[in-house]
Amino acid sequence: MTMETYKATLKHDTGKVTLTVVSLSGKQRAIQQITAVEGCPECAIVDIVKIDNDTKQQNMKAKTIDEAKSMAKEKSLETQYRDEAIYIIYCNRTEYFYVDIDSLIRLWERLIGYYENGKYTDAETNS
Repeated sequence: MTMETYKATLKHDTGKVTLTVVSLSGKQRAIQQITAVEGCPECAIVDIVKIDNDTKQQNMKAKTIDEAKSMAKEKSLETQYRDEAIYIIYCNRTEYFYVDIDSLIRLWERLIGYYENGKYTDAETNS
């Protein structure tokens, strides 16, 4: 079996969402995973593309919240991430803060906040 990574764009009532999906059984299985986890029909998947290993972006991790905020703000100002939320998440197990640029937020334990176009939103005050 080969592990493959796909980037999928879903259309929701609230707008578009981008997800990263890891599949051991190819593209069709990745689509099945998305529909099962997200609870959406297959037609909600606007686009799904395979990401080659050499084009994957590494998750950025930081030991402090200030370091994570700095990295997230920098990423949020890049053209590639314009109008996308760059999430800051914390993992109790590793005790690191992560700047999520691969839409893996659902896999993590606690959302801290996010930057969008250089503007920070605290998750606690926004919920």
